[in-house]
Amino acid sequence: MNEKFFDLKSEKQDKMINASLHLFADNGYKHASTDDIVREAGISKGLLFHYFINKQGLYSFLIDYSVRYLLYEYDRTVGEETDYFAFFDKLESAKLNVLRNYPYMYKFIDRAMAETDPDIKAISNPELERYHLAVESYKNKLSTPNLRSAITLAQLETLIKHTVSGLTSEQLKSGRPDPDALNIEISSYISLLKTLSTVS
Repeated sequence: MNEKFFDLKSEKQDKMINASLHLFADNGYKHASTDDIVREAGISKGLLFHYFINKQGLYSFLIDYSVRYLLYEYDRTVGEETDYFAFFDKLESAKLNVLRNYPYMYKFIDRAMAETDPDIKAISNPELERYHLAVESYKNKLSTPNLRSAITLAQLETLIKHTVSGLTSEQLKSGRPDPDALNIEISSYISLLKTLSTVS
């Protein structure tokens, strides 16, 4: 990648990043078209390749940038939180902070996990591993909530994951995501799950 990319105005950087995240997230690496990316970003293909050399270079930049950005936001928002439910509440707040600037970053990460091309996996797997290890390090600090006897911690985390995923997907499908409204809704569901799954 040409480091002069970061000399561009942040608005132009974000247009290029968001268009790329969107097309890779929706279509996967193989079927994402650089023609579509430059069209959505409002730039020339020559400019895109000036900064990223080729499609693979662009993808490599995106996976590195995404993981760095996500982990920075987690560190800033989650910090040293040890309460189980407060952690997930803060984690989702961090994710929604990301959505404000990069609406397709999480979908891109999910799609990256499902890529099968060996060259792309070689690029993305080390970054994805770094991401997962960092998230696990946060979870390892958490105190265990006093759960009702019929509920396991694994079940609770799965419930939280699918609840958040469903609510977020609904927002993204609307085409006009509202991170603040989504944050409030997710927080209310996490609070509800705490009430339903724990004993005083």
